[in-house]
Amino acid sequence: MLLFLLGQYAVAQKVPAQLPKLSGIHRIDDPKILLESSFPRDGKIMLVFYDPGCGHCQELGAGVARQADKLGNIAVFFITMNDKEYVEGYINMFAKGLRGRKNISFWKDPGVEFIEKFHPSDYPATYIYDASTRKLVKSFQGESNIGKIL
Repeated sequence: MLLFLLGQYAVAQKVPAQLPKLSGIHRIDDPKILLESSFPRDGKIMLVFYDPGCGHCQELGAGVARQADKLGNIAVFFITMNDKEYVEGYINMFAKGLRGRKNISFWKDPGVEFIEKFHPSDYPATYIYDASTRKLVKSFQGESNIGKIL
């Protein structure tokens, strides 16, 4: 019975329909730059909650790197709880094409803010919001195929 109730609780956790405030997540290479102040006002906001050691996350990073030229008006924010050296390894081994892109950046959640606000159920967890309205467009849990996401 307890397992059933826990399963029901997990299902009941919903993706926020409105992009929540994210006050503690900072740029991986500069803790003074906060994610909340970096969101664009137009286009789309794509949040990718990932773990650099996760195979599906590595596949998604490689796919985003291959499709980077097609992302035009989508600002992609890769968010992890891992330290900078793991992010650097992830980029160098799986997603070199992401380095230096104006619309793609890497961020660290030093606590559990992202988990508390989005309730991801699988890595990578991807959320796409309209930048002007901050409303959810679509979300994916565990999806590594960038073609299905876009």
